[in-house]
Formats: sequence, C-alpha cells, structure tokens
Amino acid sequence: MNKKENERTKIRLLERACASYERELQQYIYALTRNDSFAMEEIYQNTMLSALRGICGLREEKKIKDWIFAIAREEAKRYYAALTADKAGRQHVPEHELKSNLSGIIDFTQSVEDRVSIAALINSLKEEERQLYVLHYYYGFPFKKISEMLNMNYNTVRSMHGRGMAKMRRRL
Repeated sequence: MNKKENERTKIRLLERACASYERELQQYIYALTRNDSFAMEEIYQNTMLSALRGICGLREEKKIKDWIFAIAREEAKRYYAALTADKAGRQHVPEHELKSNLSGIIDFTQSVEDRVSIAALINSLKEEERQLYVLHYYYGFPFKKISEMLNMNYNTVRSMHGRGMAKMRRRL
C-alpha cells in the first residue's frame, strides 16, 4: 500500500471512529468543561482538527478511541490555558506558570476520566450486577436493603458484589 492509500485508509478510519464515538466524546468534553457548551464546541472542533492532522501518525488502529480522547484532554488544557492568558491580558503564559495553573484542571480531568472508566466497567456487567452497583454506590443503600429490594438472599447480593468487583478488576 502506498503512502496516499494509507493516508486515505486512516482518514476513513477516523471518519468511522468519529461517527461511533461522537456522542461519547462530546459528553466527555462537556464534563471536562463543567457543562460549558461553548467551550465544549470549541474543544470538540479543535480535537477533530488535531485528529485529522495527526491521523497518519497513529500506529495502532485499535487504540483510536483512546487516542482521540487523549487529544480532547490536551485540547481542553490548551483551551483553558489560552483563556487564562486572555484574562491576564498576556499573549503568552510561561511554561512553568502554565503547569502550575493547570494542576487543578488536570486533577479534574483525571477525575472525569476515572468516572468515565468506572461507568464503562459497570456498563459491561450483567443487568443484575449493574443494578446492585447503582443501588449501593450511587444511591448508598446497604446490601441488606438491596437484598430486600431485589428479593434476593443477603449472601447472594454480597457474593454478586464480590464477583462483579473481581470482573471489573480483571478488565482494568
């Protein structure tokens, strides 16, 4: 395959990935921007442009989703760094200042990524297990109450919880 064909193949791969992950990527960016729809649109557009420019450098096609999400994370950092510079009335923010100003954003970004990963892990479980985790961790019900709600034996609920945790650990 020559260079031009390889480039076209990668661009088609990016188009398919964008179609598959568009909504999830927009939700991720929306969470990163703390529900700022204008910032989300800006970052999303810049992410797509960066992905298009860099698609030929993608080595492993199966990692395209992670690659696009990493670009989105970097674009969010750039966006907020530029916003900080504009608010300060400066054109350029020194690298050492940029790093210290972005530490909170990076921590928040990591928190969002962790939540997205956990949600994906929980969604990969069976319906009963998923229901158990939502009731226990999201709504805060104890196992005893969950066993009553689901009309299950208390020990069954506890063992289901343990098996689900083991499955999620293996998938990490």
